[in-house]
Amino acid sequence: MSRSPFRSRRPRIGAAVGVIAASSTLLGNAAAQVAPVVLPHAAGQQALAVRIEPGGITARACPAAAACAPDGGKVLAVPSEVAPLLGSARVVPISLPGGKHLAKIEAPAAGKPASASAPGAGSGSWAMLLAAPLAGKGTEPIVLWSGWTGVATGEHGEGRSDAVVVEPLGSGSRVLVGQLREDVTICGRPALVGASEVDPRTMTLLKGASFQNLPAEERRAAGKLAAERREADAAAPAFRLLRPTAASSAVGKRFAEIADGDPKTAWSEGKAGAGRGEFVSFSSADEVGITGLGLRIKPPDGVEGGAAPRTLFVATPDRLFQVSLPEDAWLKESAGYEVKLPEEIRASCLAVVLDEAYAPRGAGDRGAPSAPEVRVTIAEVTARTAFDGQGPGTLVGALAGGGERSRAAAALLARSGPEAIEAAIAGYDKLDAAGRQLARGVIDAAPCATQIPFFTARLAAGASAVAPRRGPRAAAPEPDPELHHARDRIRRCGRAAAPALAEIVTGGGSAAKVAAARELALVAPAEAIPALLDALPGARGATRRDLRAALALAARSQRAAPVVEEEVQMERLRARPEDAQLDLLRALGPALGRVRGGSAAFQALASAASAPFARRYLLQAPAAALARAGEAPAEAYLRASLRKDADPHVRLRAAEVAAEVPALAPDLLAAASDPDVRVREAAIVALSRAATAGAKLPAGAAEALAARLASDPWTFVRGGAALAIGAMPATPSGDRALVGALADRSPEVRRHALDGLGAHRATAHIEAVRDRAEDKAEDVEVRARAILALGAMCDESSVDLWTRLALRAKAPIGEGDQRLGSAALAALGAVHPADLPARLKPLLDKDTPHGLREAARAALSAAPQCRR
Repeated sequence: MSRSPFRSRRPRIGAAVGVIAASSTLLGNAAAQVAPVVLPHAAGQQALAVRIEPGGITARACPAAAACAPDGGKVLAVPSEVAPLLGSARVVPISLPGGKHLAKIEAPAAGKPASASAPGAGSGSWAMLLAAPLAGKGTEPIVLWSGWTGVATGEHGEGRSDAVVVEPLGSGSRVLVGQLREDVTICGRPALVGASEVDPRTMTLLKGASFQNLPAEERRAAGKLAAERREADAAAPAFRLLRPTAASSAVGKRFAEIADGDPKTAWSEGKAGAGRGEFVSFSSADEVGITGLGLRIKPPDGVEGGAAPRTLFVATPDRLFQVSLPEDAWLKESAGYEVKLPEEIRASCLAVVLDEAYAPRGAGDRGAPSAPEVRVTIAEVTARTAFDGQGPGTLVGALAGGGERSRAAAALLARSGPEAIEAAIAGYDKLDAAGRQLARGVIDAAPCATQIPFFTARLAAGASAVAPRRGPRAAAPEPDPELHHARDRIRRCGRAAAPALAEIVTGGGSAAKVAAARELALVAPAEAIPALLDALPGARGATRRDLRAALALAARSQRAAPVVEEEVQMERLRARPEDAQLDLLRALGPALGRVRGGSAAFQALASAASAPFARRYLLQAPAAALARAGEAPAEAYLRASLRKDADPHVRLRAAEVAAEVPALAPDLLAAASDPDVRVREAAIVALSRAATAGAKLPAGAAEALAARLASDPWTFVRGGAALAIGAMPATPSGDRALVGALADRSPEVRRHALDGLGAHRATAHIEAVRDRAEDKAEDVEVRARAILALGAMCDESSVDLWTRLALRAKAPIGEGDQRLGSAALAALGAVHPADLPARLKPLLDKDTPHGLREAARAALSAAPQCRR
């Protein structure tokens, strides 16, 4: 059980806990009460003897004339988790008004370990209210209430705990049982709510008791203010700063009507008697200074049993004022009153707490239950500020500059409803940057239906303003906070933004289209599909590419699956331009094979006679997606493109996408000898990707690639062939081809050949690799790759060379020493000789460059890859 959040605020708990603490002074020392406690008889009540023992509580009621002892009395049951606590329990006698008595038994749980089976363990106390029966009402002791106090339950911010309050009176004390709640406080002061009071006449708990939660000391120190009657109603402000958040009680639960701007509605406390201590808490904005309060007490139609307060308290988290009304406002129809504060106050919370009332005869200050029909009422509470009399448009103008007054105006607008939000939108473009930032915060409070037209317009305008320049040297645009804010609000509203975004996608400028398309694909992918397909035919270049990317993003969403299937159906698909059809199939990517109707849509485009180059080129990726899904016609189409298409660009594209279609490996191998160099390169790269992914290449693949490596006139083709052979499982012919490539005139080809030999751990050719590593005339990167290959081959004979190269990197002559040192450290880490710490010790000194020192540490901590 979590610790009560109220206990951590003990210095401000106020009267409720303060009275409990006062009553605890009667408990005596820490020793358990073994001797019985006897409550004497009183007029109309029997005597009561109570004894607490380690095993339980024994109580006995006695006739008035008899001596009373607990012996032979009733053993009162306690919960199993309470029994171990009885050794430190206490009995506190309490005198009630009229002379009757009550015993409060309290067993503190402090110091006990918390557990699921003991909800009070570790905090709070278990309490019981016990009384003798009234005369002639039997002989059994009466348990009025029992349970844990000071133990919070519920989620953070909504925690609540039971409490027993003993309030001293002039004669005797009131005893109340209620709850302390985190969400119902007097601006942070704990407040007892839902209270029941021990009725001395019946010795029962009566519901609906009121209690003054404000501590007596704080009430005595409160500033004294007098309300002044106003002869004419003050002009209602265009905004409402105060928002009711909680009430201790309210007839019909209608406490919000105390600040709804309508004097015909009202809050009436719902407790017996004059409602002393009942309160309403309001949220406010601490940016706005409050100079006073306007009070309207009696609504025009009155309230059944209504009464006016005589005095009340106005509380903030750190201030308290006592306000006196000069007359019984219930007798003054439509009377209004003004309370002027001695200074402007700023607070996020304000509470109005009832005190004395102009109540009918019989309803005393302490809420005597003799007049339960009395309902102390306040029709309206209004905060007075320096902005009174100003309309929303004026407040929007005050946002400019972003200063203290601007922030106060923003806080008022944010609390002032649709008219204020419309004014903020209307005046937005006239504000400076600071004012716009505040206005955006105001607009954020609007419903999505109001926000979205504004923020989508800002998205479009902002995207157009920061549209990036195209080109390799184009600088990245500066972050635009306005654009970022617009995106955030659109995403928060989700699908509600779809219609406005779709309108920009189909009708906006290029940059606006792209920005809106991205957001639409994120928040409403199903709605994005048709809008993007409508927009694509008219787009060109980079804009078209970006729109297609958004279409691909939307199509990946499961929410868009039904719409995608509708769009690929033949009747609907053919109604769109051909380029839109192609864009849809391309955007679906790997998912095309899973879309019902996707294969038929592809066939409709692929089988058309005299297909132009652009269509053939763009259909290769959809064909590969369908071929991977097992669609034989798509596989045949891709094979024909790879082997027979007259345009080398189409053959190249077919080779690029065929890598993930295992059945096309023989065709890729044939394409490795294509007359066009770029097709050969694409086919070899695809074979390399397939081998890396674990695909089984056809017989003769190594020999065919070796022929390319040995004789192709183009360096990038030979380099690709070396990469592909290295990615394949090792074969003698393949490794011989790689060794032969170590004499290639291109350093790039030699690097790839060394990588392949290292990957194959071709120790049969270790001397050739060592020659490359030790050749000081060789390209530095080639030497580095040779060192890494030797490390993979576990060449222990090169350990001394690697050590020298690694140490030389500490004071390098040039970049070559650094690169060779880095490769040597990696090789040392792989081989991991037994004396490696000693070899690398000089590199761990503080004078070693940081990067090299970290590389040495990585080598020392690397897992050995070579068996000894």
